[in-house]
Amino acid sequence: MQLHLDGSNIMKSPQNKVYALLTDAHFIAKALPDASDVHVFDAQSLEATIKLRVAVVSSAMKVKMTIARTAPTSKATLVAEGTGSGSSMKVTSLFELSGDAPTSMHWSADAEITGVMAGLGSSLLKGFAAKKVAEIFEGITKAVEAAS
Repeated sequence: MQLHLDGSNIMKSPQNKVYALLTDAHFIAKALPDASDVHVFDAQSLEATIKLRVAVVSSAMKVKMTIARTAPTSKATLVAEGTGSGSSMKVTSLFELSGDAPTSMHWSADAEITGVMAGLGSSLLKGFAAKKVAEIFEGITKAVEAAS
């Protein structure tokens, strides 16, 4: 099953600070909601166990995230690949920043989900994904503003 999500957030921080934090695996590791067993391998990659609950299916996925293809202070691509409880996923997301204090962040994410989670149906899964992504970006926005 494939999903596409996009959206935007406004952060009350300078663009160069927002970019520096969003491309720092140590910062991302601290800002991920529902994450445990977080291991940062280097400045561009980390692994974490993330708890997911979609309808009646509850799962913990081991997810490896990599910061790839960056254009300093304006955009970057993040790739997350995970497996757990009979499911797997690959999410490729891109964020672009503009403006300066406040900084506008526009993002998009393309996900490929297989296994048990994919069997839940696209409307249920898309609703869950939209809610989870909103939680992640809300947490990251608060963490960025607190760090500035």
